[in-house]
Amino acid sequence: MRSVLADEGEWPVTAGPTSGKPRFQVCGGGHLDRHLWLQSDPVVGRTNAARQTISTGGVAANIASHLAAYGGEVRFVGVQPADEAPAMAARLRATGIDAAILPLDGEVPGYSAVMGPDGDLLIGAAAMSLYDDVTPEIITPHLDPALPLVMDANFPEAALRAMVEAGEAGRTLFAAGTSAGKVERLRACLPGLHALVLNRAEAACLTGHADAPVDMLARHLASGLAESGVVLVSDGGGEAALATRTDLARLTPPALKVVNVNGAGDAMAASLFWGLMTDPGLAVPTRLQTALAAGAAFAAGLPLPALAEPS
Repeated sequence: MRSVLADEGEWPVTAGPTSGKPRFQVCGGGHLDRHLWLQSDPVVGRTNAARQTISTGGVAANIASHLAAYGGEVRFVGVQPADEAPAMAARLRATGIDAAILPLDGEVPGYSAVMGPDGDLLIGAAAMSLYDDVTPEIITPHLDPALPLVMDANFPEAALRAMVEAGEAGRTLFAAGTSAGKVERLRACLPGLHALVLNRAEAACLTGHADAPVDMLARHLASGLAESGVVLVSDGGGEAALATRTDLARLTPPALKVVNVNGAGDAMAASLFWGLMTDPGLAVPTRLQTALAAGAAFAAGLPLPALAEPS
């Protein structure tokens, strides 16, 4: 395997995918995220002054939003309780996403995060029990078997496997880890994936190698994907690695003032998936640099890059 330490010189922090207009269908978590930003260091047992933002969240929905912002034609398939489904669909459609929010009885899903003054996550709380009730029969009739599919690990393993198996032979499949506790659900899907994006903890869960460096984790996982599969393993501000069966690149993200690390991995995933569809011949080191630049820009609170019109 060829190994490359990518150039750590000038970083295109606001650079992103620039060509093509691919079509994606994205399936998985889509709910409201609430972020509370503490104005000073936290004091346990006391009320802490904070500001709040409410936005559409969920790994799959975040990736869909980025892909739509890049200029892609994106269809999102998710679930909500019946009385919440129209509002979620409207939120997604307002960002240019064709949304199919399927009604499912249960608790409204949502995520709340308390962020420190430095932008680091102090504690997150996920109410996701609704997703555990998703079955293959609910989801697969609403997926196009020919369109590229992006999925997260929010739904049960049986639903994820059915989503993969329902596709036509050769369909492009991308996946992003959701948490260390859920990533195991993707294991049975790995042989069919063309790209997988994980953080270090998620990669360690899938490989069983908690102390391995990110390049070893990425190489190990790439060997189990589809023949042309790509694996990106990140580690916060530490070194990240991108691997195929034959190539490997390693790179440390640029040091920027962090505003919000929550969701940076989704920005990286969207950048990688877009690039794989629009420029399949891009060199592995350049592909890694572009993905990490997208994540760094998001973490620094920078807007999505202004991209060239799709060709």
